[in-house]
Order: sequence, then C-alpha cells, then structure tokens
Amino acid sequence: MTLLTLFTPAGVLPSAGPLRRAAKRLSALGFDVHIDQAALAKKQRFAGDDDTRVAALHRVALQAPSVALATRGGYGLTRLLDRIDWKLVARSVERGTRWVGQSDVTALQLGLLAHEKG
Repeated sequence: MTLLTLFTPAGVLPSAGPLRRAAKRLSALGFDVHIDQAALAKKQRFAGDDDTRVAALHRVALQAPSVALATRGGYGLTRLLDRIDWKLVARSVERGTRWVGQSDVTALQLGLLAHEKG
C-alpha cells in the first residue's frame, strides 16, 4: 500500500469529522493513511502554534510517506518558511515524497524549489 500522511500546516480544521471521513475515503482508495498527531491542533486560527506546525512538517519529512497531503490551505504556512529545515524536506522528496496541497502549500513547494537551486 502507498503511505499517505495527512497533516495540517496552516489553518485550523474546524472539527475532526471531515478529517476522519477523508482518511476513510482515502483508505478505501487503497492508501495506507496516517494522520499526523498535530493534525487537529488549534491555536487561534492556526493548526497549533508555529512550533507545533513546523514540528509536524518535519515529522512528515522524516517519515517520508509517498504522499504528504495538507488537510487544508489558508494562511499560516508562510509564517514557517524561515524555520523549515529545507534539507530535511528535500531528502523526503529524494525518497519519493510528493508534497500535495493548495493555497499556502504552494509556498512550501516554491520554497523547496528555491532551496534546491541553492
């Protein structure tokens, strides 16, 4: 099975229900779904404070799943860009991780591209 990790690097999820449904549907499609331990964290409008969210991103990079799927976009990930261990994230890509998402996740993808070019 293909390992897919759900993580929340930006805005908070309003409730656990949609996350559970997404995991169930992705599992039915044949993915081995893992939900990051901080996916439901909350700090004001964010999915946890900046430390929590950057730690989650680094955990996912260390895990190096086939797919790292952000649960939502929205504002928040751009606050982390100067704190991301880009070499760690790049190694996850080398190991086959595809970082997937929308909105703020584009900043992560472009940051990775910029840091790859050095």
